[in-house]
Amino acid sequence: MNQEIDLVEEVLGIVKKANFRADLILYPKESRSVDIVARSPSGNNVIVLKIVEDAKNLTRQEISDLRKIKLAYQTPTIIVAREHHGDLLDDDVVYYKHDNVVITPKTLETYLVKNEKPIVACIRGNYVLRINPNKLKERKEELKCSRGILADILGISKKAVYMYERGEMYISLDKGIRLASVLGEDVFEEIDILKEGSIENKNEEESLPRDQIEDALYKMAVNLKQLFINFLRLPIDVAIKGKLVVTIVKKSNNGNEKEKLEYAEKLAESVNTKIFIVGSLRDISEIRKHISLIRVNEGEIYDHPR
Repeated sequence: MNQEIDLVEEVLGIVKKANFRADLILYPKESRSVDIVARSPSGNNVIVLKIVEDAKNLTRQEISDLRKIKLAYQTPTIIVAREHHGDLLDDDVVYYKHDNVVITPKTLETYLVKNEKPIVACIRGNYVLRINPNKLKERKEELKCSRGILADILGISKKAVYMYERGEMYISLDKGIRLASVLGEDVFEEIDILKEGSIENKNEEESLPRDQIEDALYKMAVNLKQLFINFLRLPIDVAIKGKLVVTIVKKSNNGNEKEKLEYAEKLAESVNTKIFIVGSLRDISEIRKHISLIRVNEGEIYDHPR
């Protein structure tokens, strides 16, 4: 536990060194899905960070929440860890775990503070590089290196070289080193960690309601053609997403309501969404009115839910 506290403090220091405004998220106290939310000086970039000593200790709930955060708020999520299954992670390598980016504190510092992007990725235990198709073609032409010659140098087929030229295949690290010795390292794509931590809308999947209040929110979202997303280990409970996003916190009776709301407001402010507190079914009408008003102002016509 002390190791993870030290790691959180280290990452917090890195983020602040990069002049990001950073907030610790300390709710819930155990197994929370987010530890730090940070916003760049310009306010254009927001990063949601999960800090864990060993990436194998991430729970399914935490992984699910990180994916849902990306989906709801179009905000990059990054897992910062030192190890995976007890083995030290390499610096300057971007690891992928269940559609999430995992990097070391040093990689985060190099990226945020020094503005240097890594080029090596680790996918299912394999170290690979992405080839920049335009640079590859350009360097081949400059050096008059045919597809056949390059295939012989790398010990691969001409078809594989063709796929590299089209950007359709990663190259293994050992072959990448050979390629760089011939054409130079600039044929490889840099990995923009913030973009890698984002998600595309094509993967949208709705959550299922867990109680009466969420069921009413779900039906409202469907009626208004919005996406309903709920979370498991966050101070926020639900997000309703469409052309706008609203954040919803359900009142709790566990004695931590004030603390829960405090951290929910920090998250909502960072991702620039309006927050609603819901304690009963009556409160949902205010959310409906807010969404409806925005859509009317945008010129949308729809049937008002009854």
